[in-house]
Amino acid sequence: MSKTYLKKRFYVSFIVVCFCVINSGFAQISVGTSYGIQIPGRQDLKFRYYENNELLQELKTTYVYTTITPMFNLNVTYWFEKYGMRLDYFAWEHISTAKQFETPGTPPFNGIEQGRDALFFSILRKMPFPFISKEKQRNPNYFSSVGIGIGETLTEVKKGRTQWRAAFQLSYNLTVPIIKNVNGTLEFKYLLTRDIDTLFVNDGWFVDTSGRWTLFRVGPHWDTKYHVIQFGLQWKVFNKKDKQKK
Repeated sequence: MSKTYLKKRFYVSFIVVCFCVINSGFAQISVGTSYGIQIPGRQDLKFRYYENNELLQELKTTYVYTTITPMFNLNVTYWFEKYGMRLDYFAWEHISTAKQFETPGTPPFNGIEQGRDALFFSILRKMPFPFISKEKQRNPNYFSSVGIGIGETLTEVKKGRTQWRAAFQLSYNLTVPIIKNVNGTLEFKYLLTRDIDTLFVNDGWFVDTSGRWTLFRVGPHWDTKYHVIQFGLQWKVFNKKDKQKK
């Protein structure tokens, strides 16, 4: 199955779900987009050389630099009073470069590049907007929210495998009104997903990627983490309360 086919299937699934949600007649629905950066957690790399499926050389790292990269987001949110549901699509790149090695030797390359796409479903809870006047707090378009979500990440390793992996999300968002039916957001997210490695066939180099221990991991390979900051816009496309007033 080709990488192009997988990506097309991923995008089509997202569009179909969004279309179904928007046309379902829920109480309040908004669509949005956001853009920002992801600050990756610490990574470790192990460079392994195989011949005839036998490990002949392993080079371990003591310092790996992982690049801060842009992250794009599309989302659909349904609110029912203080609780809500949100569907998120994320896209970003993961680039790690080995700077120091624990063991002697030099691999033919010193890093790994990954393209990542993720789809999350989250449960949200509205909270008061912090540090504003009581008058503004009465405006329903001023609020903060917390969320917890689960999903899947599609990772494409350059010169390696393409694979779906389970993922986990925590979020905190601040929302303010801009114009009628359009709100601005400042979003903080913590994404946690599983490791993914390149492949060896019979001969050649193989890169084993690993994160570091984290509080929320649920297994030994749940340690690839990203700290996300994004600015966004939310457009309310359906609001049951507004419709009833008419």
